[in-house]
Amino acid sequence: MKNNIKLLLIVICLQFSTKIVLSEPFVVLEYRNNDSKSSEISNNPFLNDQNFSKKYKVKKNETLSDIILKNYGVKHFNKDVLSLSIVHFNKHAFVRKNPNFLFANKTLHLPSLFEIKNLIIKTKSNNREFQRDSKHIYFFGG
Repeated sequence: MKNNIKLLLIVICLQFSTKIVLSEPFVVLEYRNNDSKSSEISNNPFLNDQNFSKKYKVKKNETLSDIILKNYGVKHFNKDVLSLSIVHFNKHAFVRKNPNFLFANKTLHLPSLFEIKNLIIKTKSNNREFQRDSKHIYFFGG
């Protein structure tokens, strides 16, 4: 009797495991926009105005990470995206477009969030607009 129950459980487990292996993964992530309560009020001008950009003169022994930390902060921005964007807008200030080799006394253009967004997302006028009130991000496939 116990062997029959074990065999039945094994058969049931095998049936469900093949369905799980053959099924397509589906993940839903929640998107939190700036209206959520978890966002804090900031005096960072780059956060307050998406069109805010500024000029910055590089000091001796200053790194790009130092400049990003002083101007953009660390909480709200991806440092890698910022550094690549700054290099893109200031090719004259870097040796062979390398973010690790920055010339001193060069004036950098620190791009606005709008400029960075347009650099990353190539928008075309005849494409559909992204729905801004969407609360979820969907991933299909594996």
